[in-house]
Amino acid sequence: MKNPKSKYLIVAISLLVGLLHFLIGPDYQGVFRDFMRGYLIDILLPCNLYLLLQIAIRKHTSVFLARLAGAGFTFSFGVVVEILQAYHVQFLGTTYDPLDILMYAIGVGLGILLDLTLLDRLEKSSPEDHQSAGK
Repeated sequence: MKNPKSKYLIVAISLLVGLLHFLIGPDYQGVFRDFMRGYLIDILLPCNLYLLLQIAIRKHTSVFLARLAGAGFTFSFGVVVEILQAYHVQFLGTTYDPLDILMYAIGVGLGILLDLTLLDRLEKSSPEDHQSAGK
């Protein structure tokens, strides 16, 4: 990533997701209780993983391949977790829910959407572009 603001945004999103994970724990009794406890983290964690992978992968490959690899890995990882849970292997959770796979897909889609909108805008206004334009 050329623009450090892109990394700062991803770190801010990561901190927000981490904070929400602690706030929406097993004792959460607020609004949309079942959705918040059952599915929100299943959307936000894949979104966050996709974005974090973009920081690492883009150093080594094109943006297109980084997006493809990040989305593929993140979604596959979630599906493997659910398959393990279906066979009663406790790994990053204990309960198999086929809707979780849909939530992972939504989360990856949200990550891609943030990438295509916010990160693209930040990357196009990269400080490197401004420095090279002034030379």
